[in-house]
Amino acid sequence: MEKVFGWTGKILRVNLNDGSLFDISTLEHVHRFIGGRGIASRIYWDEMNTSTGAFDADNHLFFMNGPLCGTQAPAASRWIVLGKSPMAIPEQYAFGNLGGHLGAALKWVGLDGLDITGASPKPVIIVIESGGKCFLKDASHLWGKNTFETIMALEKSFGDKACIATIGRAGEMRTRFANIIGSGGVSATKGFGAVMGSKNLKAVVVMGNKVELPIAKPESFKKIKQEISTLWKGETSGRYWNELVIEGTEKIKNAYCYGCPGICRRGIYQNKKGIKGYRKTCVSAYFYSKQEMDKTGKMAEATFYATQLANKHGLCVLELRFLVTWLPEALKRGFIDAKETGLNPDEVGTSEWIETLVNLIISREGVGDLLAEGSRRSARELGAEDLLEGLVTKTGFDADYYTPRLFITNAPIYATEPAYPITQLHRVSFPMVKWMVWMGTEGMMGFLTTEKLRLLAKTFWGDEKAAEFDSPDKKGEAAVITQNRSYAMENFILCDWFWPIDYTGNVETGVGDPSLEARLFSSVTGEDMDEDEFLRSGERCANLCRAIYLREGRRGRIDDILEEFNFTHPLKMQDPPVGLFNPELMMPGKNGNLFSCKGSTVKKDVFKKIMDDYYKARGWDLETGLFTRNGLQDLDLADIIPELEGKGFLVATK
Repeated sequence: MEKVFGWTGKILRVNLNDGSLFDISTLEHVHRFIGGRGIASRIYWDEMNTSTGAFDADNHLFFMNGPLCGTQAPAASRWIVLGKSPMAIPEQYAFGNLGGHLGAALKWVGLDGLDITGASPKPVIIVIESGGKCFLKDASHLWGKNTFETIMALEKSFGDKACIATIGRAGEMRTRFANIIGSGGVSATKGFGAVMGSKNLKAVVVMGNKVELPIAKPESFKKIKQEISTLWKGETSGRYWNELVIEGTEKIKNAYCYGCPGICRRGIYQNKKGIKGYRKTCVSAYFYSKQEMDKTGKMAEATFYATQLANKHGLCVLELRFLVTWLPEALKRGFIDAKETGLNPDEVGTSEWIETLVNLIISREGVGDLLAEGSRRSARELGAEDLLEGLVTKTGFDADYYTPRLFITNAPIYATEPAYPITQLHRVSFPMVKWMVWMGTEGMMGFLTTEKLRLLAKTFWGDEKAAEFDSPDKKGEAAVITQNRSYAMENFILCDWFWPIDYTGNVETGVGDPSLEARLFSSVTGEDMDEDEFLRSGERCANLCRAIYLREGRRGRIDDILEEFNFTHPLKMQDPPVGLFNPELMMPGKNGNLFSCKGSTVKKDVFKKIMDDYYKARGWDLETGLFTRNGLQDLDLADIIPELEGKGFLVATK
């Protein structure tokens, strides 16, 4: 048998109904779907009944790694959790992406992933040992423990090198925005902690010692790694993110994910009270900062403690950010009784207030039972949905981070992705923030000039006009390219803070190399791939996921819309990092000339043109946004045509 590199060849299905195990071949899927999100989505397509609910035993929960995972490929050992999400409205297909070591550990024990289905009659943990040996173990003694206590108890039982993914009380109580929390402080959103709770699955433990995985072309692998290092190493590269800054908190240790150089500055931080927690500079660390700033004039103890509470109990900070934004007004209006709940609106911004809120949610006591359903569902029940405008989408996720009113290229992404697509939004926003640093400091800081940004747009977004934000030209096509790149990265499962290396101060042009991912893949697996094939693998996955969305209730173009406020509410300000360096919201326009987006809205005719261009670039029907037979055949997706055609999701080629 020919030796396989990059994949173990096996995904383990664990049926919690009876503890039975079944091996799924990875290799029948790798050439089309690569790994990670692609393969899991394909199995989801084959196995999931559209009537299955997120909390039904038949829901499949996937833990997946990718072909580069567990090797020394930089920032390539992330893993995903995928299934039907209870957080989404309506419940639908979604995934979460997280780091740490568990993805690599799965590869080291001989697995490309797990497919967990069924529901145990009592609390259990799944234990996986070297060679893929798997067994269930009673977890009744762990039920009710928070994530920190559970991880500590399991490390005591299985050793501190065991990789663990667990849930807290939020998951056990089926809080719709319960996260899975892993060893090293990693976290997966989209409500999959509640899915684990519904399956009576307290934790997954992987006991895999590090293995030197074989590389198909080791010399080529070494050379490409050197090329990559040249582009990211050193502060001059501009690839490093800022250290976390919270008053009274200091970093005591770096804590990078496996195989990652840590340009995100992730680490263990400690406050003055000695409380330690994993953090990096992103919204998860700062979701309560505005409330504390408004209350005390500083970002300090309450900000740090709020994230600690979320991680401790397994709650999504994105949803908590929504709650702490609209609940104070709901309390003032009397939608919720402040005295009965203990949620005094005058105390918002304190550690005590956020702890009271979290305890209500994870206990599901009183109004906590409603709030545990998430902002959109609970506000609807309370008659307070107007408080969510501009904050939460109708599908239950972030409505405006990296807003289309500023980054118009993000309009098709928001319109076509029902679950919060942050990795796709980053493809434009990350380089633009680097440009804003240069622009906002008049060249004193940063290197990504307007001229270099235009070259980046041509190289990574398809055309230099994609960097002209006062025009709809080439924005639909750019959205397709950036989506395809993101989907391809999710098949590989690359860190989107590190990849792609689109900008760098270490070369004169300021622009990185879009071929690196494909060449790295080829060196590890021995499979030929170039940049076009890399993007095509993402395009195939994007179309497969579109098919899943349609099958689960989306209707094509009629649902490919933006929230109405984008068209009616002028843009006034942006949170950091945009607002920090660019308070006037200046953007590059035609020929690089600057203009201000302050007061801007998305014009409906502009949105229509961008979406028309988007559908044309996708090869979808312009009028309906549905598939064509030729388009799916060209993507080697002919085998999903019969079901799509039977459900009316296929349009005859005109």
